[in-house]
Amino acid sequence: DEVAQLKTAIEITDNALQYVMKHLEPGMAEYQAQADFEYQIMYQGADGTSFPTIAGSGANGTMLHYETNRDICEDGTLLLMDLGAKYQGYCADITRTYPVNGHFTQQQRAVYEVVLEANRTIAKTARPGMTLRELNDVCKKVLAEGCIRLGLIENEEEIGTYYMHSVSHHLGIDVHDVNTLENDKLLPGMVISDEPGLYIDEWEIGIRIEDDLLITEDGCEVLSEQIIRDPDEIEGFMQNR
Repeated sequence: DEVAQLKTAIEITDNALQYVMKHLEPGMAEYQAQADFEYQIMYQGADGTSFPTIAGSGANGTMLHYETNRDICEDGTLLLMDLGAKYQGYCADITRTYPVNGHFTQQQRAVYEVVLEANRTIAKTARPGMTLRELNDVCKKVLAEGCIRLGLIENEEEIGTYYMHSVSHHLGIDVHDVNTLENDKLLPGMVISDEPGLYIDEWEIGIRIEDDLLITEDGCEVLSEQIIRDPDEIEGFMQNR
């Protein structure tokens, strides 16, 4: 029953994100993108937001927990939206990063694909018996290898310059649900986030891709799999709106 509530919260969030993508364009304020999302979740019967909506464009996307949402979304920038609908007491927690004008630049796409690789790797790796710390180590390795290819760092130990949070937290009745120590092992039935990110101040690029994972008997189920994250699909959706 709890998983069903979470799935509904995620479905509402997905529908609202599609509405955001249909209307996002240069010259909009961050708070207008926030308003589009929050209007749609309330229209669909959500209790409200899981937490204050984050809508950070350009350099604002490099700031964790940015909630000001007052700047203009400029042409050629990205909009990072960390958000979620709360439905009958259960919280979705999703992050997607969109090109404001509907097209990723070559540099933006290169960074995006590194973060996407980390997101997909965690979804394939998470399983009972692992710890959140082990998952974060997997994430850091993928991100570090990508940043070395991009010429941002020279060795894996430098990844903390561009990735400064953990890839997972527990999720449910609270967006950061009550959890045990990070060394405790995951069990079937637990729900966790999958949220790698890279925050490159000098390029004014902040990208995070976050999904919600249900730990199963032999792996995990991506409860938010239907929310598009592939850069080609995002561009295609925004160009055909």
